[in-house]
Amino acid sequence: MANNEREKEILNILRKKYSVKVKELADMLYASEATIRRDIIKLEKQQLVLRSHGKVIENKLSADSQIAFSAREQLMYNIKSDLAEAAVSLVHDGAVIMLDASSTVSHLVKYLEKFKDIIAITCGIKTAYMLSQTNVKFICTGGEAINGSYSLVGQAGINCIKKYNADICFVSCHGLSEDGLATDTSATENEIRYALMERSRQKVLLADNAKIGKTFWHNLCDISEFDAVVCNEPLPECLASKTKRFILSQ
Repeated sequence: MANNEREKEILNILRKKYSVKVKELADMLYASEATIRRDIIKLEKQQLVLRSHGKVIENKLSADSQIAFSAREQLMYNIKSDLAEAAVSLVHDGAVIMLDASSTVSHLVKYLEKFKDIIAITCGIKTAYMLSQTNVKFICTGGEAINGSYSLVGQAGINCIKKYNADICFVSCHGLSEDGLATDTSATENEIRYALMERSRQKVLLADNAKIGKTFWHNLCDISEFDAVVCNEPLPECLASKTKRFILSQ
C-alpha cells in the first residue's frame, strides 16, 4: 500500500473510532508499527491527528468542530496532568476556586485534597463527579448540559456563579491565536467561562503547546486578562509580551 493510501486509511479508521493504538493500526493495515509511526508523524505535522500514550486520535479541532470530553481526556494526558500540577501551586488552604468544564482543568481535582478547607465551584459535570470522589467541598453550578462535553451552560449557571466570590479560577481554551486571544468552538461555554473569571480575583489559563497559534471562531478574551498562563513550553514572543505571569510545567 502506497504511503498516501495508507495515510488515508488511517484517517478513515480514526473517523470511525475516537482513538486507536498504533499496534491496532499496524495490524489493520498489514504494516509494521515503525511504518505506521512514520505515517502518523507526517499526519501530525499536517495537524490531522494527535498522539498520546501510544494512541492516535483524529484532530477534529483542525476542522473547527467540537470533540467529546471522553476523547479530549485521552489527548496529551501527561502534559495536561503536568499543567494542572503546576497550576495548583497557586492554590492555598481555605481558598475558594472556580473550575471550568475543560478536560485540562479537570486534572486539577486530583491535586486538591492536600489543601484544607477549600471550596471548588465548577460548571463541569465530569469535574463535579471527580470532586465527589474526594473530600473537597464543592458546588456545581447547574444549567443546561451540552451533550458530549459534560459542560453546564446558560443563564441558570451564570446566575449561580454570580452568587459567589472566588480567590482564583482556572480555565482552558481550544486555541491561543497569534494576536493573543484565547479562542474556542463554543460561545455558550465561553460565556460560562467568562462568568467564572468575573467572580474571581485571580484568573489562570491552562493551555498546552498544541493550542498555540490556533484560532477558533469564538473569542473568550485577550491573554492579558489572565493573571497567569500555564503552558508546557515557553510562549512565543507575540504571546509572552502580553502575559502578566508565565508558569512552565515540568
